[in-house]
Amino acid sequence: MSLDLNSLPDDVEELKRIIILENNKYQEELRLQKQKESEHLDQIERLKIQLFGRKTEKWSQIEKDQGFLFNEIESSLQEDSPEPEEESLFSPVKSHTRKKTGRKPFPDYFPRIEILHDIPEIDKTCSCGHELTRIGEDKSEKLDIIPAKIQVEVHIRPKYACKHCEGTSDETLPVVRIAPVPHQIAEKSMLSSGFLAHTLTQKFADALPFYRQAGILQRSGVDISRSTLSNTAIQVFEKLSPMIEDVRRELFKSKYLQIDETILQVLNEEGKLNTSKSYMWVIRGFIREKPVVLYHYEPSRSAKFLEEWIQGFEGIIQTDGFESYDSLLKVKSKILHAGCWNHARRRFFEILKIDSKNVQAEWIVKKIGKLYTIESKAK
Repeated sequence: MSLDLNSLPDDVEELKRIIILENNKYQEELRLQKQKESEHLDQIERLKIQLFGRKTEKWSQIEKDQGFLFNEIESSLQEDSPEPEEESLFSPVKSHTRKKTGRKPFPDYFPRIEILHDIPEIDKTCSCGHELTRIGEDKSEKLDIIPAKIQVEVHIRPKYACKHCEGTSDETLPVVRIAPVPHQIAEKSMLSSGFLAHTLTQKFADALPFYRQAGILQRSGVDISRSTLSNTAIQVFEKLSPMIEDVRRELFKSKYLQIDETILQVLNEEGKLNTSKSYMWVIRGFIREKPVVLYHYEPSRSAKFLEEWIQGFEGIIQTDGFESYDSLLKVKSKILHAGCWNHARRRFFEILKIDSKNVQAEWIVKKIGKLYTIESKAK
C-alpha cells in the first residue's frame, strides 16, 4: 500500500476514507496471494504423493491412528456383520491373528510320475538273518516342469500315378494324384499353427516381445528372426480380421459397454515422431452373458471413430471423465452416458491425503463407499 503524500487531502474524514479503501484493497490482495500460495502448496503435496506416496487407496484402522483418515469401504465389509451397512470409514484390523500357513496340494489333474528311492537289497536283511518286511512309506510331492519341446512337423503327401497308362481320355482328371496342401493360417510359412498360437500368446498375453522370444529360441538351437515372427503375426491378423469384425458387431449389440483408452508408443509410424503418443482403445461388453474385450488402435485420442461404431446402439456406455466421450455421447438420445465412481472418488481421496480433516471430502467418500458396500453385497 503506497500513497503520494503530496496528493493527500487536508480533510480528516477524506483521509480516513482513503486509508480504509487502501487497507481493504491491501487485505484483498493479501487474501488472493495466500489463496494462490495455498493452491501451490496443494499442488506440491499432490505431486509429492504421486512421486513418493502409496499407490493403493486402501486404508486401515492402524493407519488412522498414525494420522491417516480414510479406508476403502468395501474392504471393511465383513461377511458375518449383522449390520446392513458399514458406517465406519475404517476397516477393523484384528491384532495378532495369523492364518495357518502350509503347502496347498497340487491339483489332481496333474500327471504323477513316481520315483522310487529304495534301500539296497543287501540292507533288506535283518542282523538276525530274516528278511525285512515293508511296513509303510514316506511320500512327498515336488512340482516339476518340462521346458517347451521344439519339434519339426514333416508333412508328407504321397503321389499316385498309373504305370499302365497315361491317364484316361477325361482331361479333367489328373494323371498324378496327390492330397491337397493342408490349410494354414499363415500360408507358405515355415511355422505351424501351434507354434504361432504359442508365440502370439506369449507376446500379447504374457507381454514377451518378439526379440526376447527370438533369443529364447536361439538358445534352443532355432534361429528365427524377429522380423519373421512379426511378418507372420501380420498374416495371422489379416486372416483373423473378418472374425474380429464379427465380434465387434456382436459386441455392440450389448446393452452395456465400458470404454477406455490408454497411451501407446509406436515406432516408425508415418507422419508421427517416435516420442508422440498413440492410443489403444479398450471396449468391454457382453456376448451371451460372457464378458468380451475388444482392442482398437488409433493414432490420436479423439473418440470420433466411435461415431460409426455406436450407430444404432441403445443402452449404457460407461467411461471416465474424458471430454471427448461427453461431446460424442450427449447428442445420442438412446444412449445413457454413465460415469465412473472410482474416478470421481479419487479426487476427493487426494484431498483427504493432503487435508485429513476436510469434512466435505470425507462425507462424499463415505457416501461413495456405501455404494461400494451395496455393490459388494449384490455380487
